[in-house]
Amino acid sequence: MTLPIPPHFNSLKVSQVWRVPYATLARAAADWANVHAIRPAAEDRARVCLMIVDAQNTFCIPFFELFVAGRSGYAAIEDNVRLCEFI
Repeated sequence: MTLPIPPHFNSLKVSQVWRVPYATLARAAADWANVHAIRPAAEDRARVCLMIVDAQNTFCIPFFELFVAGRSGYAAIEDNVRLCEFI
């Protein structure tokens, strides 16, 4: 099954620092899952896991202390976009 990228993901914002509205995003994610008939992972027969550890938007912001440029100059941003496309 191929799913669209959720509307709350905006790759154009990864170069910015902003306050994350966690409660609003949690509700939007639950609504998105319902629209696409995504059941809780605990109900899956297959066990596949993607675990992202310590993902910080300062990895994506040039000149911030944790910025990851890589060869392209935007490696952390590109990684985040690839992860969203993979999911």
